[in-house]
Amino acid sequence: TLVLECLRKYGVLPFLDREAVSDYRLEGTDLVIEKGTGVYIPLFAFMRDPKYFPNPEKFDPERFADNNVNAEELLYFPFGEGPRACIGKRLGILAVAICISHVLIKFNIDKCAATPDPVEFAKKSFILQSSCGLPITVTPIS
Repeated sequence: TLVLECLRKYGVLPFLDREAVSDYRLEGTDLVIEKGTGVYIPLFAFMRDPKYFPNPEKFDPERFADNNVNAEELLYFPFGEGPRACIGKRLGILAVAICISHVLIKFNIDKCAATPDPVEFAKKSFILQSSCGLPITVTPIS
């Protein structure tokens, strides 16, 4: 659940790009997305929308306990969804979980005076990254 919450708040890509496979009229408007048009799905906005994730700014891994991921509504998709979803999803989650557990067995990780709160993101970056890095204090466990 820790890794899932990290991916919700700080996923690598702030958006997914897809291509419309048919014309689609936006409900309640005269706007039509024509077949072949590039469509950008704002993952960052979805993952921080209180309608889908109550208290979205709070880091709360328990929101993913008991597989409570809203998967049936496709509201959580940090690895994409459908036929173009990342094939390394399971391996990626497992590798990160193993890495985190190895680090936390040997070290305490804490915020320091230079740790930004809230984190500000680089505005011109293709991937989601902090505008000033993420300074932390790492202390070996005796």
